[in-house]
Amino acid sequence: MLYPLALAAVVLTAQDGAPAVVDVDVIQTSPEFDAAMDAGDARKALALLEPDVKACIAGNGGDGAAPEQLRPCVMLISMWSLVMGETGRVQEAVATARRAVAIAATFEEASGMGMNARFMLGAALERIGRHGEAEPEFIAALAAAEVVFAGDPLLANYLGRRANNLVMQGRHAEALPLARRAVEMAGDTVEGAVFRMMEGTALSGLGRLTEAEATLRIAVARLDALMGSRATQSIRAREALAQCLEQQNRTTESLALWRETVALRRAEGDSPNLADSLSGLSVLLVRTGEYREAEAAAREALAIRLRFFGEASNFTGLAYNNLGLVLMESGQIEAAAEMYGRSVEVIKASGVVNIDEMIAILTNLANVLVRLGETGPAIDVQRQVLDYAERAFGPGHVRAVMARNNLGAALGGAGRHAEAIALLETNYAAATALGAAGRQIAARTASSLAAFLDREGNAAKARLWFARADADSRAAFRPDHIHRILLGWSYGNFLIGEDDALPLARTLLLEAGNQTLARMASGQGFDAQAQAEMGRLTRVFRDQVRAAWSLAQPPS
Repeated sequence: MLYPLALAAVVLTAQDGAPAVVDVDVIQTSPEFDAAMDAGDARKALALLEPDVKACIAGNGGDGAAPEQLRPCVMLISMWSLVMGETGRVQEAVATARRAVAIAATFEEASGMGMNARFMLGAALERIGRHGEAEPEFIAALAAAEVVFAGDPLLANYLGRRANNLVMQGRHAEALPLARRAVEMAGDTVEGAVFRMMEGTALSGLGRLTEAEATLRIAVARLDALMGSRATQSIRAREALAQCLEQQNRTTESLALWRETVALRRAEGDSPNLADSLSGLSVLLVRTGEYREAEAAAREALAIRLRFFGEASNFTGLAYNNLGLVLMESGQIEAAAEMYGRSVEVIKASGVVNIDEMIAILTNLANVLVRLGETGPAIDVQRQVLDYAERAFGPGHVRAVMARNNLGAALGGAGRHAEAIALLETNYAAATALGAAGRQIAARTASSLAAFLDREGNAAKARLWFARADADSRAAFRPDHIHRILLGWSYGNFLIGEDDALPLARTLLLEAGNQTLARMASGQGFDAQAQAEMGRLTRVFRDQVRAAWSLAQPPS
């Protein structure tokens, strides 16, 4: 998941070169407020702005005044909506921004008031995850800004915010050129560094991970230098970098960054931003098998998003999904299915379907169906996911390769081995072509191929794929990862029947047994599927003893 940017809004005044068509004295924000915003201190900025806004409203007809009466307050109210959103008062922010749009509509178009107010409304909607509703506001604001600010660095803010909203919808190819224009126009400023973070995020979404990492590291360094490491923008840049590293399977580095951002967010105080870092941390902890900590983080993130965003935000929908993922991997299948159902409902209610999000949610739904024994519906869902991924990203993209692997596993699990083998053999080449980004997918694909070939009675080919899976898995996973343990047990068990392979079988099973004990001692849980396949962990030890006994027998 990506996050909205905290950007200072651009307001149009006569000094900016706009035609002097405003027939009322529009009250501007104070220099103290502007300084607080420049420093990234939204809470201080809100404390400075709010009394001015309320005084302006009270002096121009009060809370029940018509839009025409509140014309002098239009800029204050627009900015108020932005700062409320950045400090967690997100529902108020949307209502306030809509009020500003209504007031701005009483001005002539050339005044720029409508452009500014619609920009602010888009920002407020984006902040609560309603990106589909935000999109027409940003489009209208940017179209006007292209005319008013042509060639002016102020245009970068409108370019950047539209690009960010596109990123949030998974439309990375459209976002990238806008982000790059914004970087070029803003230069070496806080805004320029924020736009560079957005550029890196778009590159990550397109699978261009080496470029993305380099771009994001520059963004982090510049934001730290310009604002300090505790600034909201600096933390968001770290979150984006953590995601990029995770995509490259650099889990240790990514985990350290996520833990750092959680600590920094807690220091910020009561804010929805903490849920962003907790969500990223929980997803990565699932990958590393640390389910108890993952569940605690996911539940806290959901509670925060429900409190700040309610049930009509795709941020809340993703929080339900993340909790469902943790519950599924820890064996709480029925509870997981309930969370995925809520996730789909909330995403639909939010008014926008982000293709990345839907792929993740549907994939998780298919996994739940498999574990409930409903293989036919699971295959149908996996085909839908693959179709989404191929149409949106292309057949060679990491999302399409992952979806194809999942479909192959579902087919094999349903006993349709020939179909699964043909699909997975093709997909293995696609996964290895992705380099580091496809390393874990390749290892899982090879493991599935070995298992399905063994079931088909093709022992020679299965042995080749087991060996390949073992090599790939050693490069892709930690020794105590559940995939390594299950593969070691499967491969070792497969080799027990071959006299020449008994030493290797014993070694593989000994490694699997030792790592099983290590995981049990550390308190890390096994997911339900792993427990079922390992017979409550006893098969590893049973077959380890069996291999040792067979190896000790005198030659016949």
